[in-house]
Amino acid sequence: MVFESQGPDLWRSVFERATDLVMVSDFVSGRILSLNPAGIRLVGLRDDADARARTTAEFLTDAGLAQTPAVEAALTRDGHWEGTSELRHFGTGAPIPVSVSTFTVRTGEAGPAVIAIIARDRRGRRTQDRRFRKALDEAAHRAHEQHALAELGQLAVDADLDTLLPAAAGAAATLIGVQCASIARLTDTGDALDIVAYRGQPPTPRSFAAGPATQPGYALATGDVVVCPNREHETRFATTTMAGRGLRSGISVPISDDAPWGVLTVHSARPRDYTDRDVAFLRAVAAVLSAAIGRIDTETRVRQQSNRDPLTGLPNRTAAYRQITAALHTAHRDRTPLALLLVDVDDFKVVNDSLGHAHGDAALIRLAERLVGAVRPTDTVARLGGDEFVIVCEDVGTADTAVDLATRITTALRTPDHSTGTPVPLRASIGIAVSDPTCTTEELIRRADLAMYRAKSAGAGGHALYHPGESGSYDADRVLRMSTDLRTALDRNQLTLLYQPIVDLRCGAVVAVEALVRWAHPTLGIISRTEFVAVAERTGLIGPVGSWGLRTACRQAAAWPAHDGTEVRVHVNVSTVQLRDPLFADQVADILADTGLPAHRLGLEISETASASVTARTVDTLTALHELGVVLLLDHLGTGHGPLGYLIRYPIFDSLKIDRSYITALPGPRPEAVVTAFVTIARAYGATVIGNGVQTQTQLDTLHACGCDLAQGSYLAEPAPADAIPALQADQRAGTDGPNSVPPPAH
Repeated sequence: MVFESQGPDLWRSVFERATDLVMVSDFVSGRILSLNPAGIRLVGLRDDADARARTTAEFLTDAGLAQTPAVEAALTRDGHWEGTSELRHFGTGAPIPVSVSTFTVRTGEAGPAVIAIIARDRRGRRTQDRRFRKALDEAAHRAHEQHALAELGQLAVDADLDTLLPAAAGAAATLIGVQCASIARLTDTGDALDIVAYRGQPPTPRSFAAGPATQPGYALATGDVVVCPNREHETRFATTTMAGRGLRSGISVPISDDAPWGVLTVHSARPRDYTDRDVAFLRAVAAVLSAAIGRIDTETRVRQQSNRDPLTGLPNRTAAYRQITAALHTAHRDRTPLALLLVDVDDFKVVNDSLGHAHGDAALIRLAERLVGAVRPTDTVARLGGDEFVIVCEDVGTADTAVDLATRITTALRTPDHSTGTPVPLRASIGIAVSDPTCTTEELIRRADLAMYRAKSAGAGGHALYHPGESGSYDADRVLRMSTDLRTALDRNQLTLLYQPIVDLRCGAVVAVEALVRWAHPTLGIISRTEFVAVAERTGLIGPVGSWGLRTACRQAAAWPAHDGTEVRVHVNVSTVQLRDPLFADQVADILADTGLPAHRLGLEISETASASVTARTVDTLTALHELGVVLLLDHLGTGHGPLGYLIRYPIFDSLKIDRSYITALPGPRPEAVVTAFVTIARAYGATVIGNGVQTQTQLDTLHACGCDLAQGSYLAEPAPADAIPALQADQRAGTDGPNSVPPPAH
């Protein structure tokens, strides 16, 4: 109470007469508000005005600055901090070790606002100063190490090895304080380690010998960290290479993924006793490199596998389209014709239904082998999916050469195949199209498609060559009729939706359904979705069809009651036309508002055509849908329709849907490895995985063992009308064993 009666004069007297530095500063900006005379003298400033022109950071050396995060955290959490630090003299730049007590004077809404600092000069205590200097140096060094590891960790997540490896070698050389650092990779033959990154004195070495001939080779052979304080006392490995480069000591740390990959090595020109901290830092760098190598190898394998058909090993649709585009570019440049042969197996469904899918798969494998054997070595055979193949023939010469090739293929297919134990007779219709100087990729494929339809109409096992204005009349008439009738079906609400359940493999619950459009034509019968969607895309009706399907699915799903608090999500396929519409996200928002369906209960599956290309507009649309709260699914993973690059560049997809071709191939080492790789990548980006096209209990069990989250397919449940979904959900919840029940995976 006596102090209060004296007013601020007493406090100012104490402030000015104190023999220790007393400072008041703003916590957020660090600006000095006041510094007493003792503090001004201690750090070599002119007066209080000189001090108020500065910030607290200017008073600290680098060692002192390394402590500021811990000090600020303590002030925010506890309101005070005590310890040792280091100021600098503004006149000489000399460091001033001090004991510090700092505390909050005034606190704002967001934390400390004003703080006070009391610092006592410790320069008279030499022994303590040396310890303090060592501690500060170690703290600063640890901070630099952590910063370097953080930067390398970020590179390990998204950079390639050409960027990461030099950065790692540079960090090792700088923070260990040596003349050179290198990263060497074991060659395929295993007899040497090629240097792939180097930082240090020239000349840059090319390689290290494997085994005990060099320190890196010995480290990789033993799998241990090898520390060499002085090469003159070394007996474990040969030091000739070190001596030839004038190096006396070093550390080698093995780098491995699933198998030995390479070695991180630092070398010094002088003998040196390396510390445990040195070894620990290099181990941490090697661990970062191992993780990055594993990530890159996994992504590489997935990319390679995603360009290959898992059943036949042929290039898949994505690779085929890429090859057609490149070959057509060459054909235009060199003015040489390009031939495209579209091969479609006749009545393949009969083979599957009569002999089973296993025999059908074996027949497709042998068909692929026969196609490869029948064409020229320079031709490319690819599987587009199902029983459809394509052959790309560059520099074909004339159309007669392409026709001769088609004849050779049909002749080869007529020969009975006894290699599978059960001879499977296969015939295929082949459409042939030859490019002209103005032909585009899409046009060439369309022409081959028209010719193939004409070949089928003439009888199974034949081929037809596209002739402009002559060969496409049948297909063109059908497309025209269907486009007209499709408009009528839209106007009269003649399209219907069926819903195929998607099951949680952990508990067997139906958590979602996929909306499938069906069209029963009054005279042509049931039109396959593939055909009428293609017609809709060709005639500009895909937008209206897509809008109808989206609105209908949302309206019907909104009427489904929740069971045990769980609501079923509805998935709707989206086309390229819809994604490229800048108003599509707004349309989705309006439909959700009109139907009352919550955004999280709508999933949009990016369809085959939509995932074939990425544009700035589609990215903007996907981002807007994601912000709306709609669930985004990447469909046809592994076929190229849903490239992995989408997930890496735009990590907004909530779920990945593995293409049915991989599920059909289960079980088996290759498809299981691919599915597991997909699951691993999805986990890294926080996405769930759906296996599409489950047809057997074995496939279901294998999917579950691979870590897949969800599944759908005819084995689990056939597509059902909207009014059947609540009953299916209720039956499943109740655990009934009726016709709608969902079989769980075997455990």
